[in-house]
Amino acid sequence: MIVIVPSMKRPQTGFYKGIPGFTRASEEAVLEAASRTAYFWWWNYLRLSPVFWYARHSGLEPVDPQTAITFTQAGDLTQDNFRQWWRTTGYLLLEEAQRPAKVRLVDEQNLGEFVFYPAGKSVVIEVPLTITQQTIVSQFREILRQHHEGRALDVLASSQARWRLHTKRMTPAALERGYWILLYRLLYPNIAVWRIGDRLKAAPGLNVRDVERWRFSRQTSPVERMQSTIGRFLYKAQRMVLHAEQGSFPNATKIEPIQYPFGKRNHKAYLEATSAETHADSPWRAWLRENYQHELETRIKMKNRLPSGLAMTEPRFIEIWSKFVAGETDLLA
Repeated sequence: MIVIVPSMKRPQTGFYKGIPGFTRASEEAVLEAASRTAYFWWWNYLRLSPVFWYARHSGLEPVDPQTAITFTQAGDLTQDNFRQWWRTTGYLLLEEAQRPAKVRLVDEQNLGEFVFYPAGKSVVIEVPLTITQQTIVSQFREILRQHHEGRALDVLASSQARWRLHTKRMTPAALERGYWILLYRLLYPNIAVWRIGDRLKAAPGLNVRDVERWRFSRQTSPVERMQSTIGRFLYKAQRMVLHAEQGSFPNATKIEPIQYPFGKRNHKAYLEATSAETHADSPWRAWLRENYQHELETRIKMKNRLPSGLAMTEPRFIEIWSKFVAGETDLLA
């Protein structure tokens, strides 16, 4: 007789389709893994939403129903602390309600009590134990080829998370690159796009600073190529913010922004508060500078191999560095 003893182990950690692998030893390990995935960048992109910022600071609710739902579900986005947001909000939104199905051994001794997966969700295969494993595997693969979608299978379609990933084809590195380009543009709306790429080294194969530009045509110019490349990254990042407001990420498909996010009556006040014009020092721009200016400059130093703790005590250096970051000079000496 087989006696089944209840396990004394703690309940399993949650399952997340965006985290590679199936299990983690602890919730802390899950958090560490999540910080290296699209989940981390989902949170970052949402924090760059002027709609969400204005909703927090004005107390108004977005008029679009889905945006309003996403804003409420997103919780507190004011603090620059992904770990805290994950522990209070993120893990609940992104955790799957059920763990994925597993390959199981059918209990032929109790076949009448065995609960099969729903019809169309599995195939039952009988494996003879009188042939070699190599033959079994070969025949098993052929059966799978006939019944399984293979790489065409959309594993996210079966997601039951409240916030479901749109795709797993965008790497964290690509999301990170788009994020920094967008952040740079938000802080410096008038800087040339190709200079953003140069400062962030977002296209390492293109050198636009130390070249004799007269040697190139418009088609071969590294500046034009950088402008085109970074421009694509930028508009994709902008689209991802708009989709994130709708609860879809990472998603860079074409989307039109909501024309009046807070209604026609409040639209003028919204535009004044979130203006990206350099002559209008809007509250939104001030918030961006307060929370992201140092972070962006540290990133630029790192990408240009400058010491992160570089002293800026010399007035001349302070002036040059400020102009370099703003795109007013390409010389850093």
